[in-house]
Parts: sequence; structure tokens; C-alpha cells
Amino acid sequence: MLTCHAVDGALVPIPATREADATVWFALPAEPDAPRIWEGLLARRSPGGETAQICAVPLFAYDLNFGDEVAVIASGEGALVATAIVVDGGNYTFRIWQEDADEAALRQVAIAFAEMGCLVEGYSGHLLGLSCDRESAQAVADELDAGERAGRFIYETGRQRTH
Repeated sequence: MLTCHAVDGALVPIPATREADATVWFALPAEPDAPRIWEGLLARRSPGGETAQICAVPLFAYDLNFGDEVAVIASGEGALVATAIVVDGGNYTFRIWQEDADEAALRQVAIAFAEMGCLVEGYSGHLLGLSCDRESAQAVADELDAGERAGRFIYETGRQRTH
């Protein structure tokens, strides 16, 4: 699923996903002696091509958020690889994991958070990413905590560092 927001109770892709002109790859932390794993996120390149703004909700990379601007270089194969975050977009990422694969229930969770103002992006019937602005982050975290305590899902924050 592309990054969506709520429109009249439905999930609709946001305009930024249509404006994205690149995929930027982020190296994820790897276990020793394990192959490198990458997450590719839609992005919009800057006019000079040296940076790109993330137009997706990170589902695996930590300390990266929708709207962040990252420095990029082309790999030997031509893929764009992020080297650093140069501008924090100010958003917060949360991830919801639902062990029991109930896509309908997870979709209802997605719609509920989208109606709170979150951007949502699904990965599977188990995993959902949320992005919200700084002003909404505590209310979203409180609602996530309530959902976890009720046993509907578990969640985590994508921000590990304090800024």
C-alpha cells in the first residue's frame, strides 16, 4: 500500500506518492556475518540531485521519518543510497504489529489512525506504519498504548534517538 490519508472514511494515496521520482535505499543494521538488508522508500529528488525528501513511512529503518531530507549518492549499480539525514522533517513514525493476520481489523486500525491525522502505509496483513506531526505524536502514542493494552496489537516508535 502506498502512503495514504483518510478521505471520507477511506484510505487514499497522498499526492506526495505521485510526486515521488525515485526510490532511496537505506541500509538496515545487520547481524554479524549476515547479508546486508535494505529498505527502499519513495522519495522526491532535489533539483541538484544531491538530496531527496522521503515520501513514504519507514517500516524498518529507525530514526527516519516521512518528510526527512536525506543526502544521497548513486551506488555502483545506479541505485540511490542515503548517506545521512540532512533535515529532520519533524514527523514521528510508529509501527503496529498484529500477530493474528486479520487484514480487515488492521485496515480498521489504519483508518482510525488516518482519521486522527496520521499518514498510514501497510506492508502486510501484520505490519502497518504510521506517521504524524510533532503536535499529534503524544495523542497518537497514547492511543497506540491503549490499543496495545487492549491486546489488539503491539506497537513501537521509529524514533530511537532524542532530538
